[in-house]
Amino acid sequence: MAQEATLAHFVSAKEYLKNDELSKALIELDSATSISSNFADAYELKGNIWELKKEDRKAISQYSLAILHNPLLTNSYLRRAALHFKLKDHRNYVLSDVNEAIRINPMNASLHQLKAFYYAHSLSPQTLKPDYRNAISSLNTAILLDPKESSYLKFRSDYKFKSGQKLSALIDINSAIAKNNIDDTYFHSRAVIRFTMSDFRSSLNDINKAIELNTSDYMYYQFRGNVYYNLNQYNQAYGDYSTTINLVFAEITKTKSQIRPDNPLNRKLRETLLLRGMSLVQENKPYDGCDDFKRALQMGESKATNYIRQYCR
Repeated sequence: MAQEATLAHFVSAKEYLKNDELSKALIELDSATSISSNFADAYELKGNIWELKKEDRKAISQYSLAILHNPLLTNSYLRRAALHFKLKDHRNYVLSDVNEAIRINPMNASLHQLKAFYYAHSLSPQTLKPDYRNAISSLNTAILLDPKESSYLKFRSDYKFKSGQKLSALIDINSAIAKNNIDDTYFHSRAVIRFTMSDFRSSLNDINKAIELNTSDYMYYQFRGNVYYNLNQYNQAYGDYSTTINLVFAEITKTKSQIRPDNPLNRKLRETLLLRGMSLVQENKPYDGCDDFKRALQMGESKATNYIRQYCR
């Protein structure tokens, strides 16, 4: 009878959850765990609900109870790791949970990729820098387990590039594109690598392909503007910077963002205005460029002062 009552409360909780009645779902789960205190799935579901209610510490405590009563609940380890990461807890908490998930599922390549992500986005206690070395090592394992998955090569390329291994990063992104030639982010990554190697023509080909696959990413147009600028094609650079500005304004309108100086879209606008102004300066149109510098200054860009002093006499 107790088992039937426990399951009934659990089923009711899931129904309430479907209807976004989170508080009622929690009441049902509390009833379930009061009858069966070792009901791990109920604790895990409580964790899910507390996450939805943005009570992350409470969610962590419920995932911990779920793991206590069933140490094989991979998802509870992963959710707890994600919350520790979000809350900027010590990375050992995060990596310990991911390692437990890997212990349960050692052949799951995506878990090794996730471990690589956490290494790359946390600081090594020894260097106080992102731990790209261990991130790359984890991706090596992921690639061995699933050599057909192109994204693992893409991530490894990114981490190698960030750690200064440009040529090796280029080899990896070439291999990734050979497996998947329809992902715009792959071509953008290769464009960036080639740009930093001063191979501007090849970089242009790659960013053109990225834009062909995704015409709405303003970052791509700004980057292509930078490529054109380095190729001394300032008119084309001006066109791409203008497109960037238009797309950023469209994003601001869509998201109804306030244009505060600390807003990322504001920063992107200011940065692009300076770049567009410089493309006009290079085209011997300094006074037109000054309009962009002054607009950037009005939006809170302190760097614009130096541009104005130099080009707007």
